[in-house]
Amino acid sequence: MVDSSEARLEALITIVDYGLGNVLSNVFKKTNMPISLLTYGYGSAKSAVYDILGYGGPKKIVSVSIQTKNMSNYIMNYLHNKIDLHKPGTGIAFTIRVSSIGRVLSTICLHAGENLRIGSEDMAAISKDPFHLIITVVNSGYFEQVMEAANNAGATGGTLVHARGLGSKEAMKYLGITIQPEKDLVLILAPKEKKHAIMESIKNEVGLNTAGMGICFSLPVDRAIGFGSSIDDLK
Repeated sequence: MVDSSEARLEALITIVDYGLGNVLSNVFKKTNMPISLLTYGYGSAKSAVYDILGYGGPKKIVSVSIQTKNMSNYIMNYLHNKIDLHKPGTGIAFTIRVSSIGRVLSTICLHAGENLRIGSEDMAAISKDPFHLIITVVNSGYFEQVMEAANNAGATGGTLVHARGLGSKEAMKYLGITIQPEKDLVLILAPKEKKHAIMESIKNEVGLNTAGMGICFSLPVDRAIGFGSSIDDLK
């Protein structure tokens, strides 16, 4: 039986180059990941950057999974050993604590963690809430404007995921906006001290009072790997 700290449930978000998708699939199969989602995204770096790196491309694999902290540690260690996440543009992985979840799903996650029978050794991940995940939902086609605003405020990169909006009558009534089906979901991992400036810059550039009709919010990140090297390191 895992102890209470290791049994804490977390959401693990991993963003890696499209060519590394098999690595994610293998670790999910190996650990019998109980709850996971894989989708495609696009990085903010220009093609010239990938030419300099000599590998990869803008297309990304984005995964979201829910498991115990113990299993998160194992997966992050596995990814760290299989992928050199310190290499710029390769990928990042970070965890966000789950505050609540249904009883059935919680039981499934706990059983999966127990069946894996792994150690609870933590890896050398950046911790103690130094980063926040900034999530921006904006009308389709405004990804570049979001990233320009974010970069001007100190962000080093972001990932685009295409999404579909479902708006309520209340949103149209009180906000005076029309919810368009096509949306851009922009994920930016940023240092805590830069979070406010980045969000303010995004709001001013593509907020609700603009054609982008964007909204953004942030979530505290528990641990992160792969963020130490950014595109700025190439300079």
